[in-house]
Amino acid sequence: MGTAIPPLLSLLQSQHHKPDLLRLVDALCASGRAAEAHHRASLFLLSAAPRIDARAADALLRRLLRARAPLLTLRLLQAAALVPSLANHNRLLALLCRADPPQVLVLLAHRLHLRMRVPPSAASYAALLDGYARVADPRAAQKLLDEMPEFGLVPSSLARSFLVKSFLRARDVDSAMDLVDNHLWSTMAGEEPQEITNAAFANLVQCLCAEGFFHVVFRIAEEMPQRRCHVADEFAYAQMIDSLCRAGQHHGASRIVYIMRKGGLCPSAVSYNCIVHGLSTSPKPGACLRAHQLVMEGTHFGYRPREVTYKVLVDELCRENELSKAKDVLQLMLQPTIQHGQEEGRDAADEARTRIYNVFLRTLRAVDNPSEQLGVLVSMLQAGCKPDVITMNTVIHGFCKSGRAQEARRILDDMLNGKFCAPDVVTFTTLISGYMDAGDHAEALNVLHSLIPRHRCSPTVITYNCVLKGLFGLGQVDAAMQVLEEMSANNVAADSVTHTVVIKGLCDAGQLDMAKELWDNVIWPSGIHDDYVYSAIFRGLCKQRKLEQACDFLYELVDCGVAPSIVCYNILIDAACKQGLKKLAYQLVKEMKRNGLAPDAVTWRILGKLHHYEEEEQEEGHQLPTPDVDRSSADDRLKPLVLTKEMPSLPPLSSSKDAYEVDNNNNSTSETEEEVGYLTDTANNNKAEAEEVGCSTKIIVEEPPDNTETTRGTKIDKGDIIWGGGLKKPDNQSLIREPLSKVAKKVFGIL
Repeated sequence: MGTAIPPLLSLLQSQHHKPDLLRLVDALCASGRAAEAHHRASLFLLSAAPRIDARAADALLRRLLRARAPLLTLRLLQAAALVPSLANHNRLLALLCRADPPQVLVLLAHRLHLRMRVPPSAASYAALLDGYARVADPRAAQKLLDEMPEFGLVPSSLARSFLVKSFLRARDVDSAMDLVDNHLWSTMAGEEPQEITNAAFANLVQCLCAEGFFHVVFRIAEEMPQRRCHVADEFAYAQMIDSLCRAGQHHGASRIVYIMRKGGLCPSAVSYNCIVHGLSTSPKPGACLRAHQLVMEGTHFGYRPREVTYKVLVDELCRENELSKAKDVLQLMLQPTIQHGQEEGRDAADEARTRIYNVFLRTLRAVDNPSEQLGVLVSMLQAGCKPDVITMNTVIHGFCKSGRAQEARRILDDMLNGKFCAPDVVTFTTLISGYMDAGDHAEALNVLHSLIPRHRCSPTVITYNCVLKGLFGLGQVDAAMQVLEEMSANNVAADSVTHTVVIKGLCDAGQLDMAKELWDNVIWPSGIHDDYVYSAIFRGLCKQRKLEQACDFLYELVDCGVAPSIVCYNILIDAACKQGLKKLAYQLVKEMKRNGLAPDAVTWRILGKLHHYEEEEQEEGHQLPTPDVDRSSADDRLKPLVLTKEMPSLPPLSSSKDAYEVDNNNNSTSETEEEVGYLTDTANNNKAEAEEVGCSTKIIVEEPPDNTETTRGTKIDKGDIIWGGGLKKPDNQSLIREPLSKVAKKVFGIL
């Protein structure tokens, strides 16, 4: 017999629809294009509504719900007048109650619940109770619980745990604990499925930890009232540890471990490792020492940290200069590995031991003592563990970082003589970087030109970048350009890092003409350039006080379709402020906003320093007159500082909160709209209005009067960007300083 064709697919085939709508909706929802998926589904449902059955509609709605866009799905249900199944009803209720903003969407979910044409189930009430728990409305949650028996549903312990959650979020602790002691435990002790009981207990513990009631969790752990509710001790303790760790209370989770040990129980390896890992990554002082203590105590019941936990723990111990404790953890990690290797093979054991040693060697970088790394390498050899190339590269990097490149060279010679494994290109690159940092560029070039080819190793672009950076840092511009030509001759493609290093080095050396020629002939035609390259050019031009050329280069980039980042604009704005060109600085801010970028904190800090310097100059220029100075002349000089009625004084600001206070009253919802479409259209209109403003923040910046036209760069035919020739008009602003009230109005818009 042939396979039966699904109703929706048969309908599509009868209408000669080539693409499968179900697969198309799945693909659109998976790619995040929920709006388009709902639009295509609505077109089909509205056109084929008389001939589509409930099973096909449910199949389509089930796929739309995977996009997690409940408002769009609810709007589609209302437009097509569909009657979804109970399962889809419950899924839509859960999505609405978990979405933001919860106040409005929970009311919409409740209205959908009241209009259901099928009898609700316990899952329907659980979704609504979860929503009212999120908005902290225990009265509405209690009404839902009282309503459940009308439909033949008995409130379960999970449903009552949502009521407890609503009381806790409303900060009514007494009512919550009274409900727990008198109703929740007794309900859990009834004849409920074990899954429901465990879910209710987990929901209670998670809510207590999320709301900060940790003392209640400790009381439950000590009294263990859930034992009479048939909740397993291992599950209960593991849930407490997990919830406390999620709340960042790893010390409290270790207290649960002590309670377990006192009761004769041992925590699972997963729970214990979660505590140790959380303490190892905690920024609190002494947390890593506490983690080390727990690791040592865990050896009594066979605990061994996982490798990722071991890495972060020894890293933090080395940062705290606790080398002895870090070595204790290393020895603990090595002992179980040897036993494990006897079972699964010697090769796997050696590989694991080498990996553990490599992790410890990398963490010793924080100590900045390569002798410690060398000692670990010796102990590694004494233990019969064979170091690999990663081990040797780590030790060589430690010596090069501390400026002991010659000792690193001896280790490399031992590798070349066969005492250790053969070096790779990372080994040579690390040594070259060490020589450059030590200022010995001759030895670095010797390694590049002689040692690497002799051992049949090809340098990579990272190797050449290290050489170029070192040569430019030492002022060897000619040698660096020769290395760049050699790099091109060896068919090693340059990347954006290469171009950034070369441009920065040439600009720092004052070779602007050479940098311009490299940009026009090499970098721009290659298409390998990014914001780092642009920033290097802008910094170099501004450092040479070529601000006009830098601005002209910015305009040419924009004309060529390049969108510089806000970092590039901040470099130019900072240079203009340091030169006292306030009008040019505001002109750059306006250009930045015109190109779709909003000023960030760095931009405002730069402009704030500009006005701070102006205030200091103003105070220095208008000091109190000396006794031998004429009184009338002093009054004439002080006259511009007098505040008039047209110029209101600046009110005192106690904090930055007063200056940046945002009025959110327009976003409050006074009532719930009758139709979902109104809510969606309102959101779209608000979004469109926000896009018209063109600023992502609500700080209103009024631009100063600008009477100077910006001279844009000429358009480019061949893609060459010309430096210089832009912004011909100098800054002819008046020397009269504006009062602080006008400055604050122009910059922050607070008056």
